Amino acid sequence: MEKFNCLKWQKILEESLNEQVSDIHLVTGQPVFFRIDGQLRACRDFYPEKEELESIISEIINERQQDILLQKRELDFSWEYKGRRFRTNAYYQRGHLALAMRLLPANIPSLDSLGCPVKLKDFIHAENGLLLVTGKTGAGKTTTLAALVDFFNHSRTAHIITLEDPVEYIHKSSSCLVSQRELGTDFYSFSSALRSALREDPDLIMVGELRDRDTMMTALNAAETGHFVMGSLHTQSAAEAVMRIESMFPAEQQSQIRAQLSIVLAGVFSQKLLPAAGGGRVCAAEILLATPAVRNIIRTGKFQQLDSVILSGMSLGMQTMELSVERLYQEHRITKNIAEIYLT
Repeated sequence: MEKFNCLKWQKILEESLNEQVSDIHLVTGQPVFFRIDGQLRACRDFYPEKEELESIISEIINERQQDILLQKRELDFSWEYKGRRFRTNAYYQRGHLALAMRLLPANIPSLDSLGCPVKLKDFIHAENGLLLVTGKTGAGKTTTLAALVDFFNHSRTAHIITLEDPVEYIHKSSSCLVSQRELGTDFYSFSSALRSALREDPDLIMVGELRDRDTMMTALNAAETGHFVMGSLHTQSAAEAVMRIESMFPAEQQSQIRAQLSIVLAGVFSQKLLPAAGGGRVCAAEILLATPAVRNIIRTGKFQQLDSVILSGMSLGMQTMELSVERLYQEHRITKNIAEIYLT
């Protein structure tokens, strides 16, 4: 890498570490953009040109990854700088390379530090079932799953297998044995790797994203055969998550899938990241627990009733998104303006 590029690149990285940037965006011929507390901000000191961006990317990926990027025109990978890990995506736009980087926390955060409801800790006792963590891109699903894995790792004895794209948080085995596998390096298909995991004596399987029908089917089967499975979905509510799972399958299978899901579902944790009153972001969450009433609703496909069941199940630990936002406001963790935005 040329000295000019190297110095500019290092300055960007140093600034991202110093200012607690969550994301860095580099696009050919445009200013570098940082995302701080959920807002994009242009850094107009550096407009990377084609050759400069190509040089940067060639420095942070290996030859195998370069081949994949050329063939598929996109690449997910993790990268480390000064002990900090970045979840990174290289892609093409208008024929030129671009880079999106998510800066991960220096340490695996605890469930308490994330502001997750205490009810999530109850799943430490689960021997089987399916727990879904949902939310839009950037809602912190990966971090919540990592915190759950870390909680398990220090609270019980088990074999934990994670299937990720890419591996983001590194878990060191504590009271649990943790096996972390990365797409493209340790396996090539989520559904195949999940089937293989069932032969590797797992107690807990964490799937980074339940992204397709085969993976979802395998996850349901794994949960049904006595394993505890955690995974994420890109939906913004518990009801949407259940509908999304049903819609993955053809109409003739949907009744069977609803019946299976009604048996294995442990709960749905749907989250959003809101701007915090003192800077940073704070987690608001909806919680759906698989009570007999919820299982019956899922089995019969009356998903529109799930919201009212969450309201009536608050004494059991369920929680609506609206209640979560109201509590954050009452605790002065978000401002009145933010509360009003998310309550309308």
